[in-house]
Amino acid sequence: MTDMRLKNPLYNIWVGMKQRCHNPNSASYRRYGGRGIKVCDRWLNDYKTFESDMGARPPKHSIDRIDPNGDYSPENCRWADTKTQGRNKSHVVRVLVEGVMYNVAELAEISGLKHDTIKDRATHNLTFSEMISPERRVFTEGLALGGKASGAKKLARTHCRNGHEFTPENTYWRKDNTRQCRACHNGKMRRLQKKWRDNPV
Repeated sequence: MTDMRLKNPLYNIWVGMKQRCHNPNSASYRRYGGRGIKVCDRWLNDYKTFESDMGARPPKHSIDRIDPNGDYSPENCRWADTKTQGRNKSHVVRVLVEGVMYNVAELAEISGLKHDTIKDRATHNLTFSEMISPERRVFTEGLALGGKASGAKKLARTHCRNGHEFTPENTYWRKDNTRQCRACHNGKMRRLQKKWRDNPV
């Protein structure tokens, strides 16, 4: 067995996954076998089958379970680099889009959108293309009738509090992705300028 480990690193990977899943004395058992994760029967006692199913390990890749809560099996394992594995931890936030689970961080990277935007869109039963579209989306359902509106509810308003319509020409977008009425802003600046003229320092 020692010769096999020295000559074939893939054999070490096979032994390692069995240890953390089936050996209570393993330092990693709590995070694997202790959570009910196991090595499938097909691989448990057959290294050659494991080797055949997984194929050669690419450089800088290690074995990764696609479902981090699932078992080590041909259907649930792949070779993945560190970045991919980091996105696939059990604590990573995922959203359901058209019946498929997606990593929020991956969708944010693909679309250029913020993580919170992806999570908010996921609650509105959008298609995948709608989820990652850079086009601004305003959801008006459930708009409160009173009280202080949330950011999404504010975006759903068609007029500012002084009654000016939020047309493209009358809307200024701040860096924090909130709107400002140009008419109100210009009026405020005129009042300040008048105050400075009337009361010079």
